Amino acid sequence: MLDINGPMGSMADKAAKTKTSVSAIYRRLLGYAWQYKGRLILSLVFAWFQALSFGAMFVCAGVAVNTLFSKPDVFSQQVETAAGKLAEWAPPAVVQTFVDKAQILYQHPIQTILALVIALVALTLLGGIARYLQEYFAGSIGAHVAVRLADEMYENMMNQSLRFFEQHSSGELLARLANDVFAVNRGLSGVFVKLMREPFKAIVLIAGALWVNPTLTLSCLIVLPPVGYIIVSIGRSVKRNAQRSLQKLSAMQTLAKESLSGMPIIKGFCMEPYEVSRMRVELRKLDRFLVKMVRADAAVGPLSELLLMMGVGGFLLLGAVYVERGYIESGDLVYLLGAFGAIFGSIRSLTNVNNQIQTSMASAERVFEYIDMKPEIVDAPDAVAAPPLRDVLGFNDVRFSYDGQTEVLRGINLQVKKGEMVALVGFSGAGKSTLVKLIPRFYDVTGGSITLDGVDIRTVTQESLRGQISIVTQDSILFNESIRENIAHGKPDYTDERIRAAAKAAHAEEFIAPLPNGYETPIGESGSNLSGGQRQRLAIARAIVKDPAILILDEATSSLDSESEQAIQKAMDEFVVGRTTLVIAHRLSTIQRADRIVVLEDGLVAEEGTHRELIDKGGIYRRLYEIQFATAEQAAK
Repeated sequence: MLDINGPMGSMADKAAKTKTSVSAIYRRLLGYAWQYKGRLILSLVFAWFQALSFGAMFVCAGVAVNTLFSKPDVFSQQVETAAGKLAEWAPPAVVQTFVDKAQILYQHPIQTILALVIALVALTLLGGIARYLQEYFAGSIGAHVAVRLADEMYENMMNQSLRFFEQHSSGELLARLANDVFAVNRGLSGVFVKLMREPFKAIVLIAGALWVNPTLTLSCLIVLPPVGYIIVSIGRSVKRNAQRSLQKLSAMQTLAKESLSGMPIIKGFCMEPYEVSRMRVELRKLDRFLVKMVRADAAVGPLSELLLMMGVGGFLLLGAVYVERGYIESGDLVYLLGAFGAIFGSIRSLTNVNNQIQTSMASAERVFEYIDMKPEIVDAPDAVAAPPLRDVLGFNDVRFSYDGQTEVLRGINLQVKKGEMVALVGFSGAGKSTLVKLIPRFYDVTGGSITLDGVDIRTVTQESLRGQISIVTQDSILFNESIRENIAHGKPDYTDERIRAAAKAAHAEEFIAPLPNGYETPIGESGSNLSGGQRQRLAIARAIVKDPAILILDEATSSLDSESEQAIQKAMDEFVVGRTTLVIAHRLSTIQRADRIVVLEDGLVAEEGTHRELIDKGGIYRRLYEIQFATAEQAAK
């Protein structure tokens, strides 16, 4: 039994659009990052190395202060205390060496300070190199993951059905592909650069501070839990507003794209103030959510700093008492003060990173929504290659509905023989364009079937089916590439001879040959460097070079001037010979040579026959013909 998706089918994929938890997004992004585990491990190694060098710098500074300002008896006591702690895990020989070296350092303070200065410079250099390498490897992971996400999202977008692109504006698609992926990249860079480095620095410094004086250290660190709570709470608010801002940004980009592409109409109808007002409304909506993000982002710093300063204040008060009573030396106090300053600096850095990460999580959720979206039209599990059309293209009680409720086609029965040219006519909304869109499976029928020589097209692969079909539409869709690449679009193996033959058959070489670069001439965005007739002839050449068994012409000449129409009509008359052709045209004069004319009305076949037969019948076709003839006569007057 055929697996036929409903009209709103899996494309909408409600499950894919369900809001994903932040933890699930984190895990998924880390899964992408783990594909670059070599760089990830190196980044961790260099982050640790930089943290250790940073901690060693504070130790050197503390030793230098103690060397300069500590009294001999106090210094000896400190050495004994340090030696006792060292003896808990080090062998006696190491402890004795430490004591001897410490005494030598104190006896020669100038040489000691010089050595410590050299050590500080060396540690700074080594720490800087480690930081550079850590940021390089971590940042490259973020870049690689972002590019991978963009690649997967774009590929999945390309595999969606036509309905997907009709229901999603190009501005929205571009926003997700560009803005959201870029935001994910920034967030990942924050994770793999600062979120790896700063906690390591804090851990090393806290460990050193606890070694020097646990009581003072804990009195200062008591403020960390409420700081963490503030960071997490405000981060949630940032994520919510980031999601809404991204939605408004998509709407703004859609509006901007529409306005820029429709500039001739805007200028012609003096619509500039109206378009500016439309954009201003969208920008105000965007501004509202951006300001909320800024407000939340601005609040986390002062609140965190207030709590941190309360911890520093407690440390200073308690430290003053310890110094007065001789419980701690000035060098140790300087070390602790510097260490806490660096620790709190890391925490402040992490508060900003968290908000950046929350913004990127909102973008990542939108990116994954498109990566996970299932296409509506898929090949059956047992699909086979479509056999070449040998006899007939059949429409068997074909029904179709866009919304699952109102049927646009209500039971079409039609057999088109191989090599036959069939014209589809009717008033607007009769279902002509919908019917031809079902042939290449841009949509799937909701009832009945379409067959090639009796084989249901839903049982064959889309690639083999569409490989037999060429389509020329009213809008000649071209790409910002050369003439050659547009004719052979997606088929780099086409030879120059085949491309030239297709251009000649489309009567396009007459304007290609005089061009300075011939077939290598760029045509500009959407073929902006060419006239309408030239663009359409290139579109026909693209259809010809494919050598299709089935040709669909959907209003291919309706928007052209008479001269261009005649040239293109001549090209198509030559090309359709021997091919199964379906033509949609409002100008009935262009389809009089069709083997058969099928008149559609309200989703059904109302009439069919030759031009003369339908005129003599005096039905819908004759009424269409007389309306066009009368309109042409009035235009001539």
